[in-house]
Amino acid sequence: MRYVLLSLPLVPTLATAQCPFDPTIEPASVILCPNEQIELSTQEYDAYQWYKDGSAIPGATMQTHTVDYTNDSGSEFTVEGTLNGCTEMSALVLVDGWMFLLPYVIHGGDEPYTNGPNGEAYLCEGDTLTLSFGMPYTENITWYRNGQVIDGENDITLVITTSGSYTGSAAPSVCPNAVMPLGLDVDVFFTTPMQPVITPDDAGQLCAYPAGDSYQWFLDGTLIPGADEACIIAGGEGTYTVFVDYGSPCQVISDPHIITRIDAPTGRRLQRVAPNPATDRLHITLADNGTPVGAWTISDLGGRTVLQGSFTGSSWIDISSLASGTYTLRLAETETVPLRFIKK
Repeated sequence: MRYVLLSLPLVPTLATAQCPFDPTIEPASVILCPNEQIELSTQEYDAYQWYKDGSAIPGATMQTHTVDYTNDSGSEFTVEGTLNGCTEMSALVLVDGWMFLLPYVIHGGDEPYTNGPNGEAYLCEGDTLTLSFGMPYTENITWYRNGQVIDGENDITLVITTSGSYTGSAAPSVCPNAVMPLGLDVDVFFTTPMQPVITPDDAGQLCAYPAGDSYQWFLDGTLIPGADEACIIAGGEGTYTVFVDYGSPCQVISDPHIITRIDAPTGRRLQRVAPNPATDRLHITLADNGTPVGAWTISDLGGRTVLQGSFTGSSWIDISSLASGTYTLRLAETETVPLRFIKK
């Protein structure tokens, strides 16, 4: 039997760990927040070479190497350490990064009665609109109105009751320093409601001013059956209110008009003022058709005296100095309920 000796070429083998040390990278788990950077480090050796995705990083030959969110998220890093002439490679460390949806807000509160062509919300005064940051944006919240910081408003929800252009900024809970702007403005407009005023007329009725499309009168909060005209005759003591439909999305019931008693207009009692509404002056009529004497006082709806004087042989009072609004007239000589009038 003959044997043939074959000569085979030598095949290089992959190097295996032969050094008496194993480099490791700290931290071993890395998840970066937006705009964040962190320093990777290894043990102390004679020489170092850092690698990113298997390629040597030029100049990265120190014991530490800094990675950042923008340039390094999603890459794998290793480090080669040399000690006493022996070189060993570390295990891979993945540098990961948090990814977030852009900040957004959730609308709440009262529904707008309409929205403008650019999404602006229109509500009535007295309504509220809320804006709430959606998860995970719960940290370092700042709200803005018309480009200015709203002091003290740092909660996740903002309650809006005044017109303006609103926006905000916030950070996710896991990355509280990664503050991001909302990126849009929410425009909100509040409309002043139309409100009727109850005034006695020349015939002794209670009338709603200004006129509207329909009327509902109430006594002590209860609907008065059949009282659906602009003027009614007060049927007794109590608190009268009226709701007037002006065909507007923003309208409210009148302020109360209180009648403490119903008396026949006799003696020196105040019967009416005219014109009502008035522009420059008021004419005072007493039940006995006489000329009023003594002091008179005009108060606003808050009870504050805004004008006062005394009669000097005339039944007229000059109100030209008053601002437009609703007022109450009291005469010192009479015992009747004061009368309310409107200054145009």
